[in-house]
Amino acid sequence: MQSCYFLGSALHTSLGADSASQLRALQQPPTAPGSVIVHYADKSQTLPYKLLTGPNVEDASKRLNQVVDAVITQALEAAQLSTNERAATGLFLGTSSFNINVVEQDYRNDLLHDSHALVMAHCSSQGIFGHEVRKRHGLNGPDFSFNTACTASANALIYADAMVRSGRLKHALVLGVEMCNSLTALGFHGLQLLTLDTMKPFDKSRNGLVLGEGVSALVLGNRNPSKHHWHLRGSANLCDTHGISATNPDGSVVAKVIDMALHHAHLQPTDIAAIKVHGTASLLNDEAEAAGMRHVFSTMPALCAIKPFIGHTLGACGLNELLLFCAAANDDFLIATPGIGNNSVEQGDTKLGVSLNQTQCTLPPGNFLMNYFGFGGNNTALVISNIRANIKE
Repeated sequence: MQSCYFLGSALHTSLGADSASQLRALQQPPTAPGSVIVHYADKSQTLPYKLLTGPNVEDASKRLNQVVDAVITQALEAAQLSTNERAATGLFLGTSSFNINVVEQDYRNDLLHDSHALVMAHCSSQGIFGHEVRKRHGLNGPDFSFNTACTASANALIYADAMVRSGRLKHALVLGVEMCNSLTALGFHGLQLLTLDTMKPFDKSRNGLVLGEGVSALVLGNRNPSKHHWHLRGSANLCDTHGISATNPDGSVVAKVIDMALHHAHLQPTDIAAIKVHGTASLLNDEAEAAGMRHVFSTMPALCAIKPFIGHTLGACGLNELLLFCAAANDDFLIATPGIGNNSVEQGDTKLGVSLNQTQCTLPPGNFLMNYFGFGGNNTALVISNIRANIKE
């Protein structure tokens, strides 16, 4: 079994398109969302959203490709892959939006010329989107797409890591994509899950989530990096059939998937230094996650939440949040959400029995748990580490 390290990455969120901007934002309290006007039929709806900073491109296709290509290029350059290495690199795409925003714009354009235009005349396909990405960047390895709601890019990372460790690939590119589209925005609005306020996971005053855009890329390979030794130490994925939209609120499945990931990583709960929570700030999801963590950890590690900063980036949140966590750790701090999810103050939800990190603190190298619990009951837990890997056969 080979080693597999994070060799190069890039990320574009509502916090910025460069690491310095995003790190500065993560050291400040989360801010309230902006808004977007979503058009449907002859109506429009203003909804909260955390949109990407730039680019100022109205055409949906150009905007999508410009952001995706910039992020991929930065990640490949950071990994220092040669042309031949890129040609053999596999693509692992995780998204729940892929190019829906482009198809929606094409339909609106058709309506300008034909009031009877067909809504499904244009194809929306993960496979086509991934194929076009591969062609533009000279990636001729295998191509896999994942659409498992909020766990999509986290699951993409699991499979990419397995392919490199098994020796089937020398390098893999994991790509997370989530762009604003009417279908998703109106769907969450219809479910009454959106808030106009800052997201407040595990807080007594939590009242819903904010959607966000985000695109991220991570290159995996068996070369030992010279500086940071981030790698996926363990992982698990488990589906929960308790309900059509959420996992069991008693936390039993959440606890099981965390236990499975720890077992895969050859670790005990006491070996985890901090947890990046999923933290959607919705009632049932927070209850299930809190209960699951309490089942596993007799003493709770430090907890941090990232969605208050960038919104819920759905299929891309697995990779977006992992990379932001790693960037903060590389800069020697654990992300804090002052005034949000604090059980020691009035707004905290003491019934949940967990509290988010309130003050920016140093974060030594260690093992860290990343939680992702998707709409529809798809649950993923990742254990990442920046301690040099000790590969077990």
